[in-house]
Amino acid sequence: MKQTKSTIRIAGFLGGTAVIVLALAAHALEKILPEKSLQSIITAGEIQLFHAIALVALSGLMNADAIKLKRISAYMLVGVCMFSCSIYLLIFSEMLGMLWLKALWPVTPIGGILLIISWFMIAALGFQKETSADK
Repeated sequence: MKQTKSTIRIAGFLGGTAVIVLALAAHALEKILPEKSLQSIITAGEIQLFHAIALVALSGLMNADAIKLKRISAYMLVGVCMFSCSIYLLIFSEMLGMLWLKALWPVTPIGGILLIISWFMIAALGFQKETSADK
């Protein structure tokens, strides 16, 4: 169980920091990095995020507290919907002639914050005390 907890901690940290790096690439780094370097950062962030997900799956989170997993899942699901769907709507609002959709922009960063929180909640699972069932 000790190895699993370490893996969960690392996966949560990798997932949270990947979301942060990708957000920085989308907003701050595009102004200071050449396009090729920016694309490399994005690729690295995506690979980090995908592998964080794989590490969570491999660590067998099913042994974790079901209530905490439901809370993490809810944060992640709402975060993804708010973040990704708002971006899709913002991008296509002009094409669809629905310029009022641009008012949704505050939804995007709130969704991103929920995603970061959910990843760090996963990391926190690795720090919870072991019960006799975990040993």
